[in-house]
Amino acid sequence: MQKLVLFIIILFFIGCNKEISLLKIEENLNDLNSLNTQEKAIAEEKIERAKENHYILITTKELKNKIDKNENIQIIATIPRGKYILGFIKNAKNFEFNENFSGIWEKDTKESKEKFMDFLGPKKKEIIFYDNGENSATTAAIWAKKLGYKNVGLLVCGFESWKERDFEISFDMPKCCQI
Repeated sequence: MQKLVLFIIILFFIGCNKEISLLKIEENLNDLNSLNTQEKAIAEEKIERAKENHYILITTKELKNKIDKNENIQIIATIPRGKYILGFIKNAKNFEFNENFSGIWEKDTKESKEKFMDFLGPKKKEIIFYDNGENSATTAAIWAKKLGYKNVGLLVCGFESWKERDFEISFDMPKCCQI
């Protein structure tokens, strides 16, 4: 009897611990009911944060289309430089931010606000931030909006989703503007 109860408990936990699919989250932002509980919680948090901080969420497919059309966008990887040089979205520049937004500039990045603003350029240009899932892109997007940038986006499931789709990964760092 004890073995049967233990077996039922194990089956319950296996059933509740469904694997999280970043692509499924990304593809179902407008239909959260098709996501499992964990995926739905992640999606809802991303949506709420974007609304609260007035930036948009962009999918990997949307970003790929913008790149393919040579749209005038700036792509910023907010990951540590050591991870950035291991592969990134083509033409993405690197500006490091910490994972958790603190609201205090000096805690959120080691660079100055002036360097960040010079790095981003015109406030009307479209800027898309991404990370590897550690939320540093969220920190960057919030700061960009606080500093007056108008057209700020966040790659909803980051570089991991980009790689899952087998989209092009570059190792050729842009020659300019690296921080």
